[in-house]
Amino acid sequence: FHTPNIPSISKDLSDNINQLHSSQYKNSKQLAYGNVLVVGGGNSGAQIAVELSKERVTYLACSNKLVYFPLMIGKRSIFWWFDKLGVLHASHTSVVGKFIQKKGDPVFGHELKHAIKQKEIILKKRVIAAKQNEIIFKDSSTLEVNNIIWATGFRNPLCWINIKGVLDQEGRIIHHRGVSPVEGLYFIGLPWQHKRGSALLQGVGNDAEYIVKQMNGE
Repeated sequence: FHTPNIPSISKDLSDNINQLHSSQYKNSKQLAYGNVLVVGGGNSGAQIAVELSKERVTYLACSNKLVYFPLMIGKRSIFWWFDKLGVLHASHTSVVGKFIQKKGDPVFGHELKHAIKQKEIILKKRVIAAKQNEIIFKDSSTLEVNNIIWATGFRNPLCWINIKGVLDQEGRIIHHRGVSPVEGLYFIGLPWQHKRGSALLQGVGNDAEYIVKQMNGE
């Protein structure tokens, strides 16, 4: 998760527009005067939009319908419940795993939902194009913006691993539970490496234990 994924349409925007990736964002002092468009309906985009909406006109562009989950249930973290209910242990090939992958991650907490309801944040459709100072959305509406924060996730380019048999033709890692077909090469922390929790601190330990056993020939 170290290479920011910034859509190519960002290059079609005027140099006068202040553009940041969510990984670069620290606070509102980095922004120029005027409104801000946050692109991306994940948790990073949601949290940044809520923060900025307290002091300037804020828009949030999302590709899919927003789904909200509480952060706490009965004084327990939602991730505690995920662990106990087996959600984090759902494999990528299971019915539950396939359902979660299809639906994507929810927005945790209800701050964004409240801000949208109070019209502190203006929700927009998916961004499909850009032209100078103007953003064009899926519903054909347009918006002139002063600032854009791309909360569009990360890429994981691995072309630097110049070892035959590691990557497929689309540049994806070939592996089974992190075990590469190349002898002595293993991976850890990949999204859905084996289960939903594979890329989370709460779940990566299970994969690490499996990898160590494979390395020891157990």
